[in-house]
Amino acid sequence: MNDSKNKTNINKSTSNTHMNDATSKININESTSKTDTDNGTSKIHVHDSTNKKEIRRVATKRKILETATHLFARLGYHKTTIQDIAYHIGMTTGAVFHHFASKRDILGEVVDQLNENLEQYIEFLSKEHSDFNDMVRGLVDIFLERFHSEPDSIICLTSLSAEFSGIREPIIINIQQAYDRFVDAFEKAMNRFSRNPANRAVGICFIVALQGIAIQALLRDGVMDIEELVTGFITLTTNDFSNKKAVG
Repeated sequence: MNDSKNKTNINKSTSNTHMNDATSKININESTSKTDTDNGTSKIHVHDSTNKKEIRRVATKRKILETATHLFARLGYHKTTIQDIAYHIGMTTGAVFHHFASKRDILGEVVDQLNENLEQYIEFLSKEHSDFNDMVRGLVDIFLERFHSEPDSIICLTSLSAEFSGIREPIIINIQQAYDRFVDAFEKAMNRFSRNPANRAVGICFIVALQGIAIQALLRDGVMDIEELVTGFITLTTNDFSNKKAVG
């Protein structure tokens, strides 16, 4: 009898122990799950914070390059200081140096960006064009769009090429490479119409003429607008004169 009761008590005790263990396991699992969730939330917050910092960094760097492009175009590289760039953005010079080690580094990235800006022209020239006049008008349309949205990107390349060509500093190689990318594409497009030894020279003259138009548009602001100058350029470079004879 006593043995039977003892066995019953032992079984109950064992059962209670198992239940307590199970409850403890559930509590541990819940605690672990909560910890995992908290860690996951923490990781998301860290990730979001990192993304925001990166977005701000990229935006600030882009603003510095845009301002430098404007000042290099209007004042020239050598007359522009880091203080000028910082002042126009509303930053300290230290903040500018946080993103660029030197003004020379800024120049390098500005030229790289100016090079990339020619990509739209190059893609257009790589297409099959059956009519020379249409090709010229297409290039001029790209030029007009860029002039109205980013005139400094056109003027800056001209300004830097004039400033550094006489000095022959290493950066002139990068500037010339930017021009050559356009000229190479233009020459290939011209060769589809006629393989003329002068096609490369025509390409150089073409891009220089467009840049000159941009400068003249700023110089003659209020007297003659960019559209009028472009119309004159198209008239000169296409066949509009071909069937006309001199009068007098």
